[in-house]
Amino acid sequence: MSATVDPSAYPLRAFDVEVRRIKDVGPHFRRITFAGGVLDRFGVPGPTRDLRIKLLIPAAGQPQALLGEPDGRLYQGWYQDWLKTEQPERGFIRSYTVAAIRATAQGREIDVDFVIHRVAEGHGAPASEWAAAAAVGTRAVIIGPEASAITTSTRLSETGIRWEPQGAGQVLLAGDETAVPAISSILKTLPADIGGHAFLEVPDPADFRTISTGSAVRVTWLARQPTGSARGALLDSAIRRSVPKSGTSGVPGRDTYAWVAAEAATVQILRRYLVNEVGLDPKRSEFRGYWSQGKAGSGINGTPVGQEPQVRRR
Repeated sequence: MSATVDPSAYPLRAFDVEVRRIKDVGPHFRRITFAGGVLDRFGVPGPTRDLRIKLLIPAAGQPQALLGEPDGRLYQGWYQDWLKTEQPERGFIRSYTVAAIRATAQGREIDVDFVIHRVAEGHGAPASEWAAAAAVGTRAVIIGPEASAITTSTRLSETGIRWEPQGAGQVLLAGDETAVPAISSILKTLPADIGGHAFLEVPDPADFRTISTGSAVRVTWLARQPTGSARGALLDSAIRRSVPKSGTSGVPGRDTYAWVAAEAATVQILRRYLVNEVGLDPKRSEFRGYWSQGKAGSGINGTPVGQEPQVRRR
């Protein structure tokens, strides 16, 4: 660990947890509930919004890796140090949104919704494979915020939260299936005086779910099947219909905050439209490429499938 960094001031920690419950909440979604005494230290002040955690996934045949100090303390630069570990010992890290946090008589629990991907033979999706094979009692390591380490000077982004509407009265939420948990969590936290629209594109109508919100935001579900629509096409069409170009009536002004998360190419298309043609201020919006088609990993930084480092399968 770097001697120049005070570990007590770093907001993230590795939490050793186990799977308590598993529930399929649609043909492409699996909800896994994590529990463990260490989760009493997990959390952020106020609502979780789009709080993201990281899941440390062991490679096939490898034990669960650990991070940081024996008590889970992390430090600035831990991720770069983790990358220096050779495969297969290193394993994989993937990011997920916290769907819910609650206190129970048995201790605190965290719900995480996983998208179960259908992947080609030989092209792994480590997190999806892990979620599909997980059972009650399976051990896991998640990286997330430690409540006691967060101070008034800690930026929201350092804790895993990117939702900062900056006082906007209207919001535009858009995402594919990987963003459904984040958008659902955001909608639950919005007050009654917030209006706007949320568009969620998923593979199948059976993936639609009821999202509770006290706001005036309208929620629209879009399904690629049974029509076989191209990924992102329904989101693009819906947003173009709902949000007109600059120079027409009803254009969102400075009172509108956009939050868009999906496959990286889709996000690039939507960002160009909303920023360049509609005129939304990119500094008052959030655009996140959660993953990239044809790449393993997260967002635009993923590794092209077929070029990822080989991991010995046992």
